Amino acid sequence: MSKKLSLLFSASLFLFSCSLVKERPPAPGVPPAENQPTNEARAREKAAEFFYKLGLAAMAEGNYAKAIANFKRATEVNPSDPVLWKSLGDAYRSAKFYQKAEEALLKAVELKPDYGEALFSLGLLYEEWGKLDEALKWYQKAAALDTFDERYAAYYRLAQVYKKLGDLKAYEKNLKRAVYLYPGYGAAVLELARYYASGGYPLLAENYYRLYLTYFPNDWRVKLEFADVLIAQGKFQEAKRLLKEVVENAQDPELLKEAYRKVNEVLVAEAQKKLNR
Repeated sequence: MSKKLSLLFSASLFLFSCSLVKERPPAPGVPPAENQPTNEARAREKAAEFFYKLGLAAMAEGNYAKAIANFKRATEVNPSDPVLWKSLGDAYRSAKFYQKAEEALLKAVELKPDYGEALFSLGLLYEEWGKLDEALKWYQKAAALDTFDERYAAYYRLAQVYKKLGDLKAYEKNLKRAVYLYPGYGAAVLELARYYASGGYPLLAENYYRLYLTYFPNDWRVKLEFADVLIAQGKFQEAKRLLKEVVENAQDPELLKEAYRKVNEVLVAEAQKKLNR
């Protein structure tokens, strides 16, 4: 019995000593384990984050000079962080320093080639700079990146660039892609509705107006637009229902005036239809 207890005690002592070895800190002069940041690296990251937050606050205030100074300081402290370079590039773009913005954003992409936000920012930069072919290239890269959460925005910007270039088929195609990815993206949905309405495609326009109003049911101005599309198709009852909603809910006197004018238009059209029977 005593021999068994002695063996158990020895085993317990061995396991305890092993646990102490595992928890022992590294000896002086021995580098930390791989992927474990050193104290110096953590201090740099903390300092960079401090300047980064100051830069964000300055951007929110529209103080681009201050934002640039802080983002630049952040990149000097921690030059391997692509987010800092992207933020610096955005600040330079906002201040119209396009070449400096280009350098910073390209640095962000060099550090992280699949950085969708930086790819998109490069598209915005080149579009604003008037370099539309370059804008297309970077928007396409952002739109093709599955890990980029705002691909729909890249497709929307692609549509705008194609429109500027006069390629209406590509404009329409990319608007549709934006809506497919994000049906609640009001700007793209409404733009498609208006595009089809002005182009003489009332049924297509109707579909997109309905989609838009699913997400924005209290947009009375758009309801007035939709009423026009319905009136043009002879769908008077639904047009009157929409106009009644506007009259009962809209607060803008101009909208109310327009709604009453359209009600009269519907009544005249209905009377004309009865006379033609």
